[in-house]
Amino acid sequence: MIINVAIAERQRLIRESLATLVNGLKSCRVVGVCATGDAAIKLAKQENPDIFLIDMLLPGVGALEVLQRIAVADLRTRTIVLGNVTKAIMPTQMLQAGALSFLTQGVSTEELDHAIRKVFSGQRYVCEFIAQKMLNASLGYSETSQIAKLTRREFQVLLMLLDCQRVSEIARLLHLSPKTVNSYRYRLFEKLGVSSNVELVLFAVKNGIPAPSFDSEEILQKGADKRASVMLVAEEDTVFLTSDSD
Repeated sequence: MIINVAIAERQRLIRESLATLVNGLKSCRVVGVCATGDAAIKLAKQENPDIFLIDMLLPGVGALEVLQRIAVADLRTRTIVLGNVTKAIMPTQMLQAGALSFLTQGVSTEELDHAIRKVFSGQRYVCEFIAQKMLNASLGYSETSQIAKLTRREFQVLLMLLDCQRVSEIARLLHLSPKTVNSYRYRLFEKLGVSSNVELVLFAVKNGIPAPSFDSEEILQKGADKRASVMLVAEEDTVFLTSDSD
């Protein structure tokens, strides 16, 4: 039996490399690739693939929204999320939204093949690194309880704000009014104990929530370097990273 696989990955080189790799796996065939969350939703509906490999940091509506829309649609598609994380927050959110598997981008070809076949058979699978992080989180180690207070929609808005999307753009992509998005925004601010987008970014960096629009490692490294001052500037709900050493 042929396993039809679709790929949603924001970076062209990784997207094309994944397609080549998957086409080289026994009984697997890539039926479509795309680079954004919006395109991923369309591709899922058009091709109804058996397996969808999804980049955790898809631009546009984002991976979380893609997972939720696939989960509620009448599709046979089962999803695997790929992403590099330091904590269990993102894998947990993705799995709760409907993904059956979460893998780091450093997994071997053999493990990716194993995950695809596990998920195709309806089973869940996470790589060892993620399993350890999720176990530690379940035991109360190194995770923040503030994140657990967020609803799934609030967490989605959080990710889109971290992706430097304006309130009006978030509203358009999620089919909500700007007023509703602002309500989610201020509600998550209250739950996380922050009062601005600047503090929101710093909270995300501290708690291992990644986003494509800034480099967490860069912020942490520069923050530890006394010779370089790092400033996060918010303009019209958009966050920019600047440094006096740039």
